[in-house]
Amino acid sequence: MSAVLINPKSFVSLGGNEAATAPVGNLRQDEPGMVWKSANLSTVYLKAQFDGGEWDTVALVGSNLRATDTIRVRAGSTAAIVDGTSSLTVDQTFAAWTGTAPTNGALSFKLLGSPVTSPFVRIDITSTSNPAGFVQAQRLVIGKRLSFDGVNVDAEVTYEDMSSVEDGLGFTTVDRYRTRMGWKVTIEGFTDSYYWANLNPFLMDVGKSKAVVFIPDDSSPHVQPQSVFGRMTSSPKGTSPVADYNRIDLTILNT
Repeated sequence: MSAVLINPKSFVSLGGNEAATAPVGNLRQDEPGMVWKSANLSTVYLKAQFDGGEWDTVALVGSNLRATDTIRVRAGSTAAIVDGTSSLTVDQTFAAWTGTAPTNGALSFKLLGSPVTSPFVRIDITSTSNPAGFVQAQRLVIGKRLSFDGVNVDAEVTYEDMSSVEDGLGFTTVDRYRTRMGWKVTIEGFTDSYYWANLNPFLMDVGKSKAVVFIPDDSSPHVQPQSVFGRMTSSPKGTSPVADYNRIDLTILNT
């Protein structure tokens, strides 16, 4: 079991199967309303160019994919290479999700065995007979993950209902909106070296304004509904109770 944090890399959209009003470039945005939609269900794919730095995790956030759908990830040194089968550094296919059905859209992810630096990525999706008639996703997250032994006991799960509820004399008016899940967790046991080389630059970059993927337990059968793509809602606090042993407190709310 591991708890995982992933900071999304920025990327340049190289297009793909996209609706005119919902292009692949929308997958760079942290806002739920900015989505990518395929124009149809025939050869659903997208291509992107990254900075050439290391990455080892791919996640597709907030999609309308089903458990029977699959995602194929290819990576290589050029845009042409990822359209084929030769000279690829990554060529893996995985299920959109397994276990308990996710809520508010699937968060599909693949943890690679080792980092790669290939800047070009192609993602092909098979979603035959999807009742929507298209594939939709909110965010493409590719980055180098931070992995921990797990979260401490007494982790808190919160559910923030975004609905507007107004009570008056003899009436209650409700405008229904979705409920957002959040986590308040403590992660500990990592060294000074790991903290300052990995966690410190991660937190300095994301702050409270940038959304990240948080997977509390990557081996859980409930991993999809547990995982969130969200922002820190309070400033993270790091402590070192003993020499070369560190702890961090995080509060993350789904976007």
